[in-house]
Amino acid sequence: MNESQINKKLERKINFLTAYAFLSALIIAFFAFSSFSDKDRNEEYDELIVKKITVIGEDNLPRMVLSNESRQHPGRMNGKEWEQRERPSGLIFFNNQGDECGGLVYQTKEKDGKVMSGMSFTMDNYKDDQVLQILNDEYYKDGKAYIKRGISINQFPVGSNVDERNDKLKVLRMIEDEKERKEKINELMEKEGSVNRLFIGKTKGNSSGLFLSGPDGSPKMMIYVDENGEPKIQTFGDDGEIKDFLVNN
Repeated sequence: MNESQINKKLERKINFLTAYAFLSALIIAFFAFSSFSDKDRNEEYDELIVKKITVIGEDNLPRMVLSNESRQHPGRMNGKEWEQRERPSGLIFFNNQGDECGGLVYQTKEKDGKVMSGMSFTMDNYKDDQVLQILNDEYYKDGKAYIKRGISINQFPVGSNVDERNDKLKVLRMIEDEKERKEKINELMEKEGSVNRLFIGKTKGNSSGLFLSGPDGSPKMMIYVDENGEPKIQTFGDDGEIKDFLVNN
């Protein structure tokens, strides 16, 4: 092979490599620009079948999680996720700080002839647990039904924090003496736990009405129809005793 042939062969190789490099650059540029242009692209589907959907903010923190019971989010507070735990399927909400702030969950369990079924829509106190709840709680056993349905408003002490309270509970649960353990836990919950201030609905005792409590959770007033269909109005003193009692005879 003479020098002219060698130069022509070398020139063909250089031209091929140049064309290959140019084509590769075009392909890489196409995908790079496509990824930017698709960032805010809207997609439309007729049907979407999934086991879990997580909506995040621009800070990559969760805002909503829709999931089945097996993949449900364990909860998040004060910048950290809680340990994995059993939770019902449904929708969990998070505020713009990434803290859990409410949800809509539903579940049914059957065991040993007992049926437990219910749904709960809750809104949480800042840095704490639920303070507004719409509840349907059904329990069936031996042919009898125990059902609570209604709206509850609860109250936590100002500045309460669910993580701090749970840390204290972990320590108290390590107390070996059962009596002392229960007393300490009750003291903590009375001081830092929630109290119910209002319930409107049907009780498990089959009464329906309005039930109001004081800041300490003690009953103050009840306007209801009892399990026998009798309308009643009751008010209570600080000692828990009935002050006034009205019934339609």
